[in-house]
Amino acid sequence: MADKSRVAIVMRSMNEKPHVDRTLEALAMQTFSGYTLYNVDSGSTDGTLETIKQFNPKPENVVEIAPRDYVPGAVLNMIIGLTTEPIVVFLNADAVPLDGHWLSRLLGPILSGQADACMSRQVARDSARFIDKYDYERAYSLRTLEKSPEFFSAVACAFRRELWDEVKFYTDGYAEDVAWSKACQERGARFMLVVDSVVEHSHNYTISALYRKRYRHGIAYVKIHEAKPQVVRQSLLCAREIARDFLYAVRMLRIDTIPYNVLYRIVIHYAYYRGEQEGQRRNAIGERGEEA
Repeated sequence: MADKSRVAIVMRSMNEKPHVDRTLEALAMQTFSGYTLYNVDSGSTDGTLETIKQFNPKPENVVEIAPRDYVPGAVLNMIIGLTTEPIVVFLNADAVPLDGHWLSRLLGPILSGQADACMSRQVARDSARFIDKYDYERAYSLRTLEKSPEFFSAVACAFRRELWDEVKFYTDGYAEDVAWSKACQERGARFMLVVDSVVEHSHNYTISALYRKRYRHGIAYVKIHEAKPQVVRQSLLCAREIARDFLYAVRMLRIDTIPYNVLYRIVIHYAYYRGEQEGQRRNAIGERGEEA
């Protein structure tokens, strides 16, 4: 059992002040201490790297890369390749564990043989926008996992190393965690949401940054699911979610948030659809290249 309890914690960062301080302090306070910390930093300039070096006792486990070299799946594959532990944990530098039992609870189902991979529940920061808090509340729930079992977040999670030995992370774009989850589950791996293992994590994206993120996810969705863009489907989903958001805002007496909520939802779905179109275009180019 002692050998099976050896854990590698992989932490990614780029300009994560002030959250990285809280994350590392919370990590140091965990009741489960049988882990080795590995860091990969993508060119931080705000003091994040200096903080990491203070907390990580092994300089050889701190990897620095240029921002232009950051491709999520490729970076994860690279850093996991440097580890030897039988269990791998991901914890982003801006994902703050909310108590000292975060890690032990996350690892529990894996160590007991109930699951092959687990993810923590994420809650939005106090500073997050109303609509973001609502999305986090809905996304990290058992009900969501029943509808979308492939949903998985690499922000705070753990898995048996054997899964990665068999299936490496997707390196052609974003949504690498969902693509990996889907591929592993198709091979029979058991994934679980651990609702009492909680981290604080969210971003107040600008509208342009939100568009870019969802656009990239749309590209990945087409490749992962071999799907085709459907403007009617995307429009109906958008309209349904706007109506749902409206009712929630009214129920919570936050009608002041409705204009932004509507803009937020339209941007997400439009960006996703345009990303799907780009993904389809790339797939077509790839198919023509293979035929040639």
